[in-house]
Amino acid sequence: MNPLDPNFRFEELSAGRAMGDLTHEEECELIALSTQLRAKPDLAFEILAASIELDFVKISMEPMPMALAARLHRSAEEMEQSSVIIEPPARTWQRAFNHPFVGWAAAAAVTFIAVIASRETPQISPSQAQQKLRTQAHDLVDRNFSGQGTFINASGNVIWSDQFQQGYMTLTGIPVNDPKKSQYQLWIVDPKRDEAPVDGGVFDIPTDGSPVVIPIVAKLALTQPQVFVITLEQPGGVVKSKQEQVVALAKS
Repeated sequence: MNPLDPNFRFEELSAGRAMGDLTHEEECELIALSTQLRAKPDLAFEILAASIELDFVKISMEPMPMALAARLHRSAEEMEQSSVIIEPPARTWQRAFNHPFVGWAAAAAVTFIAVIASRETPQISPSQAQQKLRTQAHDLVDRNFSGQGTFINASGNVIWSDQFQQGYMTLTGIPVNDPKKSQYQLWIVDPKRDEAPVDGGVFDIPTDGSPVVIPIVAKLALTQPQVFVITLEQPGGVVKSKQEQVVALAKS
């Protein structure tokens, strides 16, 4: 084929784009030829590039740590439905690898995983997730809350699994709060980890007195939590609580 033929040049640039080594000028040339020839770059080049790279990638079959798997599973369950956006790999990433096809293979893998996850991870309610944890976890810490001070009518239950690094609170009798003025915050005492309590997440009570299930969002990994304390704090919570308004307490 004549190297000066626009069709030949178009295919050459399309192949270069699949390998990720086009210069800015070549990208502009490809766009111009695409308009001139009324054609689009053939995705077969990119599919071929990804297929070739997969032959070079050695995938480790070492199992994921259970704690990490549990955190990822919890995040997937609590995410709201949203569109998944996959951006093409940056050119700087491609230069960091020895083989030019690595970026495209990674993008293909990420896209595949994102699509599968969106199809196979059903959205479940906190109540359903709580029941699922009770069924699956074999190391549940199970404590009852008792109201404190002016929140004497507060009560409920808290469960936590070190295995899954996951937990839930079922609360009742706690007054509804105005998130613009104050929010509730959970603190977890884990003596094996540290003397300072771990932040278990900020939350709201939407309905006055009615039972509500709240997921625990621990900021640090826990090993053997002993005490769970709910306080009333400023909007957004605090880094260290003065515990001026303790709402409820659960301990062994």
